[in-house]
Amino acid sequence: MYFSIRKASNGQYYFVIRSSNNEIVATSETYLTKYSAEKTIESIKNGISPSSIVIDMT
Repeated sequence: MYFSIRKASNGQYYFVIRSSNNEIVATSETYLTKYSAEKTIESIKNGISPSSIVIDMT
């Protein structure tokens, strides 16, 4: 899995998470700064809290 940071047409930044076979797993929201996108990537890489909840909207 890897992350790629991109710049949106509105000048903001977002990232895409891709699997090892290059398929898109997720696309983030947009961030005003590249730093914010990078910090979110670091949070994801460091793991998500086990107490996180899942809300099924189906």
